[in-house]
Amino acid sequence: MSAPTADELLMILGLDIDGTITRHPEFFAALANGFRAAGHRVVIITFRQDRESTVSDLREWGIGYDELVTSTVSEHLKHGVDAWKGAVCESRGVHVLIDDDATVLGSLRPGTIGLMV
Repeated sequence: MSAPTADELLMILGLDIDGTITRHPEFFAALANGFRAAGHRVVIITFRQDRESTVSDLREWGIGYDELVTSTVSEHLKHGVDAWKGAVCESRGVHVLIDDDATVLGSLRPGTIGLMV
């Protein structure tokens, strides 16, 4: 058996903003920035639609990330509101999603771990 490659060791962490990062921005800044420093990816997935103010908030809180996915009405209609984040996680290869909504976490597809705050 061969040793895992760098890509096989990559973990992709998904983070929600409202009700999650907003509960303790300092903790999530340390978590996100530590993940990235270790060579992993962080994807912020939010129902927010105002990208500009969201980027500003994340910068103010010191949250590093590799990708920001904001919401659109058309995407919600395509997937359903509760299932939208699950579809985003699947398309981005997210391994773990931290969110504050049990319904969202219940809609995750197999292979994605949901952690609730």
